[in-house]
Order: sequence, then C-alpha cells, then structure tokens
Amino acid sequence: MLISRHFLYFIFLGLFWGLSQSLYKAMALQDMPISHVIVYAGFGVGLGLMVAARISGTRLDFSREVLVFGLGCAILLNVPFAIGLYLIRHLPATEMALIVSTAPFFNYMIALATGRENAVPRRLLAVAAGFASSAVLILSREGMLSGQISWWTLAAFSSPIMYTGYNWFAAHFWPKDRDVYSIGASESFWSGLVAVPFMLYFAVPGGPATPELLAYWTVLVAGILWIIERIAFFTLIRDKGAVYTIQAVYVSTPAAVLFAILSYGGGADIWLWLSLSILMLALWLNNTGSAVRPVAATQPSS
Repeated sequence: MLISRHFLYFIFLGLFWGLSQSLYKAMALQDMPISHVIVYAGFGVGLGLMVAARISGTRLDFSREVLVFGLGCAILLNVPFAIGLYLIRHLPATEMALIVSTAPFFNYMIALATGRENAVPRRLLAVAAGFASSAVLILSREGMLSGQISWWTLAAFSSPIMYTGYNWFAAHFWPKDRDVYSIGASESFWSGLVAVPFMLYFAVPGGPATPELLAYWTVLVAGILWIIERIAFFTLIRDKGAVYTIQAVYVSTPAAVLFAILSYGGGADIWLWLSLSILMLALWLNNTGSAVRPVAATQPSS
C-alpha cells in the first residue's frame, strides 16, 4: 500500500509539473501580478493543507523548528518561482518546460561540489548530454545560422539552478519526525507573508495593476493543485529523498511539452524536438545503470 501511494504521488507530481508551465503562461497572458500569485496561493494552499490535515486526523505542529524550516523553504522556493513567472512572459511555455526539466543535472553538480555524491562516469555523461540539450535550445531560438543567442532563454536557466538549492535544503534539513501537512502549511503561509510587502509596493490590490476578478481562475486552479502537489512532494522528499523525487521529470518533461503545444500551439520546431530527445536521453543516463544508488543513500538527513 505504501509503495502504491508513493507511486501515485510520483505520477501526480510529474503531471502537475508538466502542466504548471502552461498554467503560468496563462497567468502571464492575464497580466497577473507575480506578487498576487504568491500571496493568494500561499495563504490559500496553507489553509487547504490545514483542512487536509484535519480530515486525515493529523495534528499540526508549528514548533520553532518547523517554522524556521518553512521560512527557509519559502524563500528558496519563491525566488526562482517568481523569476520563472517573469521569464515565461517572454518565452513559449514549451521552451520554459524544457529548461526547468534540466534541474536534475544541476542537482547532481551541487551534490558533487558538496561531497554528497561521487563522480560516476554515466552520470557525468548525463550532465554533458543535458548541457548539449540546453545548447541546442539556446542557439536555435533566434536562428542557428545567424549565430544569435536568445538571452531570455539563457536567463531562464537561472530558475532550475536556484530550484536545486531548494531541493537540497528541503531534503537535507527536514525536521525529524515532522508531518508533511505542518511543513507544507508553514512553507505556504511564509510564502504569502514574505510576498505581502512586494504586493503592497508593486501591485496593491484594487490598483491599476489588478486584473479583472475572472482572471484569477488560474490562481484558483493552481492553488487547488498545489495543495496536492505539496503533500506529494514533501511525502516523497521525506520518505524517498531528493534524488528519487526529482525523477518525476521523466513524466513532466514530455507532458510539459505536450500540454504547452495543446494549450498554445506553435513553438515546437525540429530543434525543440531534438532538444527534448537529447534531454530524455540525459535523464535516462542520469537515473539508470551504474548511476542508480540505493534508496537508503538518498534519505533526508535528520
């Protein structure tokens, strides 16, 4: 039963990550202020997780350790999230989806630098393939033969690089014996609180930057899905570790491209499909054969 639950969480996580870039593109098309997304979704997801905890019979724990961990998660999550929401206004959802999917390679590089991983030839080859996939995507966006580089595409790689810090922090500093509802609610409430000053300064509610009420359907849908995503993500991080959890990109990468094409069309030329093919090869190399490590070695530190 436990394995089945983890598998379902894994599949949902991959599908939601795949859908998310299309949702974020919809927010951009509605001119949704980034601070509104973080504040309203943060408080909404936090309340949703509290309700889910009550339904499941889980007693919430907002101890100092949980609150400090939640604050760290909120900051490390929302900086790359905000950057991604801004950059997707200038990029097709298909491209952003591929870029975010390079996170496992940056995870491995950070693990090498911090001594938490050994240099495995197969995984080093995967990193090389991952960068080859990125190079194809970057150099082909404004014309391969002209030698131009899409600086928006290049800048977008800052998002998965910073998400690596979030994944490492969540796995390494998970408070011992704490439940996912308390951790998720703490992170979500902190996300909303930290973003409130930015909202009041850049896009005060009711001001000129506020879109019509119906435009907030994207935030509502994303918020509902985020509640499930936070439960799935933190459960997998706690029980399986960051390396296992990040493998959900096997599901999210092709799903993201397909969702984006179905939602917005265009943006899918031969170079994008080539980049996707190389990226899937890199992900396979990164998580199979001699690259695979025992699950016990990926457990979060206590």
